[in-house]
Amino acid sequence: MMKSVDLCKAGIMLAIAAVIALSGCAGPGHPDAAVPEKESASEAIEPITLAMQDSARTKDVERLIEAFNADHPDSQAKLLSLPRDTYDESLNMLMTSGEGPDVFQIGTGWLASFIYKNWLLDLSEAAPDDVRGAFPGWAAGYTKLNDHYYAIPSAMLTVRLIYNRNLLAGAGCDPDKPPAALAELKRCAVGISKAGTGYRKYGFALPASEDEAGFQQPLEMAGTYSGAYYYDYAKGKYDFSVYLPWFRTMLDMKREGGLFPGEMSLKTDTALTQFAEGNIGMMIVSSRDIAALERMRPGAFEWGIAMPPLFEAADKGKGALMIEPEPPYAVNAYTAHKGAAVELWKYLLSSGYLGELYKQSDLIPARADVANDERYRPELPSMRQFLPTEEESIYPQEPKFILKNEQAQFTPSNLGDAARMKAYRDILQGLRDPKEVLTELSAQYNRSLHDAVYQNPVVNLNDYVYPAFDPRHPLRSVKQNSD
Repeated sequence: MMKSVDLCKAGIMLAIAAVIALSGCAGPGHPDAAVPEKESASEAIEPITLAMQDSARTKDVERLIEAFNADHPDSQAKLLSLPRDTYDESLNMLMTSGEGPDVFQIGTGWLASFIYKNWLLDLSEAAPDDVRGAFPGWAAGYTKLNDHYYAIPSAMLTVRLIYNRNLLAGAGCDPDKPPAALAELKRCAVGISKAGTGYRKYGFALPASEDEAGFQQPLEMAGTYSGAYYYDYAKGKYDFSVYLPWFRTMLDMKREGGLFPGEMSLKTDTALTQFAEGNIGMMIVSSRDIAALERMRPGAFEWGIAMPPLFEAADKGKGALMIEPEPPYAVNAYTAHKGAAVELWKYLLSSGYLGELYKQSDLIPARADVANDERYRPELPSMRQFLPTEEESIYPQEPKFILKNEQAQFTPSNLGDAARMKAYRDILQGLRDPKEVLTELSAQYNRSLHDAVYQNPVVNLNDYVYPAFDPRHPLRSVKQNSD
């Protein structure tokens, strides 16, 4: 799930797929368009467009963009908010049609493709080094190749278990000691549902209609806390069987009534609303959700926040809980307002912008100086429990390649996400045996990786193998390799 520390390399490695890449007419957002050397006076006052995912932070961003406009009368910006669940596809269509925004938030899964298509401005030529210098090494070098870079993740995402203390107590579970392992999670979830029979109360919600909220966050990210991840960094191999305990627990909970019904069509917004209304005992959420949840004001009951449950109680200390970079901002290489767009991009990475959103609990900044600045201390106490701890870390990237035998266009879906998510859903729906599916998925990934390394070389496996990899300190392994 994690995207490469060196995504520019990943873009080059994906050259094999260039012939099937989506294409469109030449225009301001298309690689066939010419880059204007100079802005005219009339062009400079035309609004520059900022595209981003619509979320609970949108209103706060609008306020900050107004502040930017007040300070930059000659380069006014306007916000284009697109639905989160269709954002990547919408952005790709805009860029392909030549109508791409000047500055945009880009999903980390699309970075390699956009870099390969030359859709992103090389910021090493347009922005000073001190912009990168304000960020930690993993963020500053996220797309770096030979001193060229295209985006810097400015915010991070963490995951936690949230729980209704009243429902836990009613099920005979200690609200002061929320479930710390899957076995406890199942017992309490089933207990909550049984205690709530006739009152539409359920133990655990899993929004399985969404990739992130249904599987990437509660399974793949949370699983790292137990030292389990589908890519083995030390061996350069895939092994999805590590997720068998999680799927067995979810299936048991589903069979015994512990899951909120209709999980295959359940969306995050609905689950959060149900939790706020006191109808759900527990769920895994991200730091991105906390502001929206707080605005729903779940004040009719006491609720708490804890680290995600381990697969087994004995897994404590085996791995660092994964931190995910939030989609970074990039500049359209073919913007007609290059100078103004770069100025807006720098503003979006500034301490003032990130600090104000941090204060409103809209994001967790990647900049340590912002996170440690008391002026920007999050106003919501609950947000403070989502801040990264010593038990959490950004992870390096596994290789990206086209899955063998998967028919797809040149999109993130043919890099394995679609196949992986379909396999997960097949298991949760009870269509196939979990062990069989996870074994087949491992074999498919490893065959495709072998082909990408040896038969049709687009991946240098040495860039993704860390023989001394320590899941408790993931980035330390990367540094050792580079040294």
